[in-house]
Amino acid sequence: MEIYFDFDGDQGRVSVEVQPNDDPVAVGKSERELGMPVCTASVEFSARGYRSMLGWVQLVSEPSTADRFEIDPFDLFADSTAPFAWYGFRPVLFDAPSRWRSGAVQWRAHSFLTVGPWDLDRRLVVPLVGFAWGYEQDPQDRLRLSQLRLLGPADWDSHRPYMTEKYPAWKFSDGGPLAEQR
Repeated sequence: MEIYFDFDGDQGRVSVEVQPNDDPVAVGKSERELGMPVCTASVEFSARGYRSMLGWVQLVSEPSTADRFEIDPFDLFADSTAPFAWYGFRPVLFDAPSRWRSGAVQWRAHSFLTVGPWDLDRRLVVPLVGFAWGYEQDPQDRLRLSQLRLLGPADWDSHRPYMTEKYPAWKFSDGGPLAEQR
């Protein structure tokens, strides 16, 4: 999936790939993760320097949270007071979920590339691109990767109350700027 976006006069593109994990050890996982999804989203953005600093906000819905989505921080930063799982200059989103449960499972992720306007409130998070991905596991533990799906403003807006409560020092703009797939 290719998703194009514009922000403040700069153009960008996100290339998203979700595929079965055919070599779990090579990506830092255990053999039991064979067949689980691996998601990589790479960013190209014409902005330079500090203007190219972007953050990935990822929310997940796991069996334990049912239909509720929660922030999915990178484990090393689980106690961070910022909403980002990955942050930096044109950051790559990489995620390879673990199989920690047998039986029927539906695991969903909503991943959003965001920017904090450089000359406005630095704690304002503005969504640029959003996509959904995940997997389903049937009662016999067979996996099926979910189809990639573009997310729109209503998807981002549905998460804003939760993010505002969880990260009170941050502001989350409405989803109006979200890009569309071309």
